[in-house]
Amino acid sequence: MYKFIQAVLPVALLFMFLPHNQQEAAAAEVAPKADGVIVKYKETDDEPINELIEKVEVPKGQTTDKLIEKLEKRKNVEYAEPNYLFKKMEIPNDPAYLDQWHHKHLGTEAAWVKSMGSKEMIVAIIDDGIDRKHPDLTGKIVNAYDTVRNRKNILPEGQHGTHIAGIIAGSANNNIGGAGVAPNVKLMPINVFEGDYADTADIIKAIHYAIEKKAKIINMSLGVNMYSEALNKAVQEAAKKGILIAAAAGNEGDMGKKVQRVYPAAYSNVISVAATDEKDKRPYYSNYDSTVDIAAPGDEILSTLPHGKYGWMSGTSMATPMVAGVAALIWSNEPKLNKTEVEYRLYDSAKDLGTKGKDIYYGNGRVNAKKALEMKTLTRPSVKKISDKDIKITGSIPADFHTGTVSIYTDKKQLATLKINGEKVFTAPIAKQTAGTVISTRVTDPSGNKSVPVSFKVEDKTAPIKPSVNTVGDNTVKVTGKAEAGSSVTVKNRSTALGKANANNGGTFTVTLSKKQKAGTVLTIAATDKAGNTSPVKTMTVADKTAPGKPTVDKVTTKTTIVTGKAEANSTVSIKVSGKVIGSATATNKGTFSVRIPKQKAGKNLYVSAKDKARNVSEARKVTVKK
Repeated sequence: MYKFIQAVLPVALLFMFLPHNQQEAAAAEVAPKADGVIVKYKETDDEPINELIEKVEVPKGQTTDKLIEKLEKRKNVEYAEPNYLFKKMEIPNDPAYLDQWHHKHLGTEAAWVKSMGSKEMIVAIIDDGIDRKHPDLTGKIVNAYDTVRNRKNILPEGQHGTHIAGIIAGSANNNIGGAGVAPNVKLMPINVFEGDYADTADIIKAIHYAIEKKAKIINMSLGVNMYSEALNKAVQEAAKKGILIAAAAGNEGDMGKKVQRVYPAAYSNVISVAATDEKDKRPYYSNYDSTVDIAAPGDEILSTLPHGKYGWMSGTSMATPMVAGVAALIWSNEPKLNKTEVEYRLYDSAKDLGTKGKDIYYGNGRVNAKKALEMKTLTRPSVKKISDKDIKITGSIPADFHTGTVSIYTDKKQLATLKINGEKVFTAPIAKQTAGTVISTRVTDPSGNKSVPVSFKVEDKTAPIKPSVNTVGDNTVKVTGKAEAGSSVTVKNRSTALGKANANNGGTFTVTLSKKQKAGTVLTIAATDKAGNTSPVKTMTVADKTAPGKPTVDKVTTKTTIVTGKAEANSTVSIKVSGKVIGSATATNKGTFSVRIPKQKAGKNLYVSAKDKARNVSEARKVTVKK
């Protein structure tokens, strides 16, 4: 077999964000570029979803942020965001090996005994175009599209895309070059790049095109360190349609610290792919994060290049089509599987590397085509949902499952493992679980075949505890206190709701009442959580916090020994001279008072005040003794 080798020059990768004071020293590491703004308009009944997203150029003299701020003030705009430019993720390198070493690691020869891929299986490659005339790729292309120039069947001869196309589906047994992982599948190349960058709007257009043209798998060996809601929605739409999506985890792992997440790989319903080298180790550049799902050979990978040539490239860009190719083999061999079942077959069959179980470097392990096609997917068990009050879980074993185990677990620990030998129902004791915890259950047979997990959230059946409430006075409309975080706190006067508010993350709440309440009014306060559970009622009597009005005092002379006047009914009236109380008495039910005092000299100032039963003291009335 002849091999024509071309050395590939290095190409820039995704860049890390750096503070402004570091940009000059590290000129190669800059923030992601953006080309205008993406505007998402609010949906209407007569407008298709593709017409609700528009790319808007930034007017001269205006910043992207200012344009976004201006657009989001419009009533018909749901949101606006920068139209980020994406970069390719390969790390080209000089040739080091003349063989495609990854096939040995993947076990593709053994997998090919079962399937070399189906012609009905279409893998969309959203990238920079491919050389459609390459002898290892001819006859494999369907529905090619260039989103940048809005044209079909005419594409740039992208190095990156051509290399990826050969990894997935380069022809086998033709005495030319190498072979792809799934040599018989069809490819749908979609160009989104103009130079080194692809913008978000074109990638979204490419995803919609792949959906429309019935792709089963999408390969995206591209990324950016910024989240895009518009792109995420397009990705989720594809996933909802049953399309399996694989994306590169990124090549910033050499930064010596946990890097920012790369999108689209970090979105849910996307298989995030890290890279491995020929020794089944993580290359220095491969990103690591909890979002990594699986790893694949990505270091110094030999594949097709434009103009009928071949060459080596490295990066998570090369690892991603390995996973897409193995997924295509699985699906071609078992076309009745759904997207989720194919994803779990990839994970369950992967070779565990690094820390036992799923880890941040290799995810579920390195993809293994041989084992993936040897395994089968079992029927899922049925499981009865439980609440945070339950201490056991029950379910039914599939009719076609006879011996093996049923495993019950959360993302943090194993809750129970039961041996099954003909039983059709199971009951497992477990510790009480916190509401919202996701519990998964799956069956495994003696050969290691597994079902897709059955997962559910633990229901919240526990009422919040009784709220604690600070004193409520008749002089305020604020009721404050603490309740279960996130719960809704309601204040009532008998059956009438006076106000409602949510407790914050720390459990603190402030309810504003519709109006001030009279002293002595009994309020009831209760908290209702998001599951609809209501706490016991806390009762609170409105305290008298309103001071009596300033007393009125009749004329006082040098002959007066009884001071008379009016004050709040039943309040205690005190008279002071020079800060010393010289007499006090209780006002009658009608508010009249008579206080006995010693005779005072002319010109003396008396200060008369009233104190109610709640010990609120009025403002003092100043009275000057007359002759």
